[in-house]
Amino acid sequence: MGRQAAAVAVALCLALGAAAPAAGGAAAEEDTPAPGAWVNSTVTIVTNFGTIVAMLYDEGAPITVENFLNLSTSGFYDGIKFHRIVDDFVIQTGDPNTKDSNPYNDGMGGSSQTIPLEVSENLTHVDGALGMARSEDPDSASSQFYICDGPQHGLDGNYAVFGVVTQGIEVVRQIAAQPVWGLKRPALQQQPINDIVMESVTASFGYEQAVEAGGGGGGFLGDFASFAGGEAEVGASVLAILAVALLGAFSVASFRRGAWRILGTYGSDVRRVRGAARGVARARALTKGLRGSARRSLSFARMGLPRRR
Repeated sequence: MGRQAAAVAVALCLALGAAAPAAGGAAAEEDTPAPGAWVNSTVTIVTNFGTIVAMLYDEGAPITVENFLNLSTSGFYDGIKFHRIVDDFVIQTGDPNTKDSNPYNDGMGGSSQTIPLEVSENLTHVDGALGMARSEDPDSASSQFYICDGPQHGLDGNYAVFGVVTQGIEVVRQIAAQPVWGLKRPALQQQPINDIVMESVTASFGYEQAVEAGGGGGGFLGDFASFAGGEAEVGASVLAILAVALLGAFSVASFRRGAWRILGTYGSDVRRVRGAARGVARARALTKGLRGSARRSLSFARMGLPRRR
């Protein structure tokens, strides 16, 4: 019977080990934010040429991002056109004047407020970067913004970078390649001949990744690992003890024989296993006590007596 217990325990250990994530979250998806980490805001720009999705730098450019999110969620950008296109440089939009029938005032409008220049050496004009357009006054940025068509590091330090395209860079390329008036209409040289419209701009606000109850993943095994003392990997011996314990149909004698055979080569883990076993025993005693207390409380309630504390 002892051999059967050991064999089943080993098999169960292997199955559990394959199914459970490694300690410390090594098996988690690489793009899954760690508990407590900040998840950045995103913006979705639907145009008549396709959809562009960008991640915003909430922590790196908080003032600029807040301003952009406020305008996006209020519907300010809906229906505004791209009024400036320079292939292999930028595409620019955000001017409410583009909604009227006068193309000559495009590029001179904005929202009702301006924000200060917000730059960071860590936020640069990479390909697909979003930046705030402004006049010669550094603190004149309002609602107009641009998207880089290729890296434009010559702009670094002079304009606020507040996001980067994560989906739809091909849409940016397509818009940047559209024909402009050029010398045919010198006052509108960089304005596209055909309307390129932001049909809708919607935003998803940033948030802090929730910390899972129980100490960060791994399900039951993860909780058990934390309980047994460890942020380190759960030893094979601990999993073996757990597996054999789950086979409650085996006698105590078979449990001991099977467990200690498996633990024969893991002497360094014995103290940890014993500590875990003592912890399990304490948990069982606490559970038993709570059940007794609950029964007594129910009895007193039925008798109409106050509960003894």
